[in-house]
Amino acid sequence: MTNSSVELFKNLQISGSFEGISSPIIVADNLRTPENMGLILRLAANVNACVTLFLSDNDSKFKTSKIKRTSSGASEKINWKIIKTSELMSYIPEDYTLIALETSKDSKSIFSFRFPKKSVIIVGNEVLGIQKKLLDISQCKVHIPVPGKLSSLNVTHALSIALFTWFEQNMYSITS
Repeated sequence: MTNSSVELFKNLQISGSFEGISSPIIVADNLRTPENMGLILRLAANVNACVTLFLSDNDSKFKTSKIKRTSSGASEKINWKIIKTSELMSYIPEDYTLIALETSKDSKSIFSFRFPKKSVIIVGNEVLGIQKKLLDISQCKVHIPVPGKLSSLNVTHALSIALFTWFEQNMYSITS
């Protein structure tokens, strides 16, 4: 009889990989869809994020039920909030580094960037990217080189790459 993938993951004790690693903070800037918000919450649970903050400067009401449904239960297991951009810094500890995941003239390739252990990873709106005031307060800007004919990634795919790059770099540093 073969084990289910859930049983295999339990046997691998993957959650123990997070011991000794500071949890990241995820910030999503004015996302347009509750589906992407739910998927980001699932990613946040995957990497044990200490908090996920959704910035929303307009008063549009997101359907929490849709966010929860697309998070596949993660929304009940992690700390997350929808806040105004002006409130952001009150949620960020002083010893965390703000990293904007955005292509710009001064961004570094994710392949040559070393994520700090205490990282705030900021992703932007699906169309507009990260607003200028957040780029201005970010200590680092990182981009993911995309060699194909389409030069951008879905916000959740980009965040996945960044979070698991952060995890790999920090997990390796405590095991070596």
